[in-house]
Amino acid sequence: MKSYIAFFDLDNTILSGSSGSYLAVYSYKMGLLGRGELAYGIYSSLLYRAGFMDSGGIVDRWVAKYRGWPEEKIRGLSSSFFKDVLAGMVRRSAREAVEFHRSNGGKTVILSASTTYICEQVQRHLGMDDCICTSLEVQNGVLTGRLAGKYCYGTEKLNRVILYCAAKRRSLEDAFYYADSPADLPVLDKVGFPMCVTPRRRLRRVARLRAWPVLNWK
Repeated sequence: MKSYIAFFDLDNTILSGSSGSYLAVYSYKMGLLGRGELAYGIYSSLLYRAGFMDSGGIVDRWVAKYRGWPEEKIRGLSSSFFKDVLAGMVRRSAREAVEFHRSNGGKTVILSASTTYICEQVQRHLGMDDCICTSLEVQNGVLTGRLAGKYCYGTEKLNRVILYCAAKRRSLEDAFYYADSPADLPVLDKVGFPMCVTPRRRLRRVARLRAWPVLNWK
């Protein structure tokens, strides 16, 4: 059987919600965020989902909060956050899709704007092959409060996918991408098998016009 890659978005696709929003609440409960910071996180998330706020600005502000953290501290936080919260948010249908592609010889890869620390937790939990995501800059074992490279979102996701497929000698035409957001259209447009998972309204309209599969995952 011909080998191929199945890419999976994380938030609202593999997971039943947004890891960033839940991490803000979790960090507040752990005493790492103040009440005002939590309110900003929730408010900005709502504005972003409604299309009124740029995701890049949100990310820059939140990444800056980790400046000076030892990398092991954020690894520990991400591990406990996954065990306490995210593990219960992994959709049964996502597990089944990952297993389907694995059993059919496909390479399974998370493609997400979320950070490496979160994505790697989910990758290991589901036994996936790899993850392509947003990395934070680390110097001498300490976070600088900046991104390492570009934010893995929108057209940057497509750039990463093209490079990844080239490196693995796999074709985009044979690739799957499971995603929920209009921001994922650059990749959905280019893969051979776009799969719209519980899509937002705009993506649902595009899927209907282009006859793309719409999956209502549980």
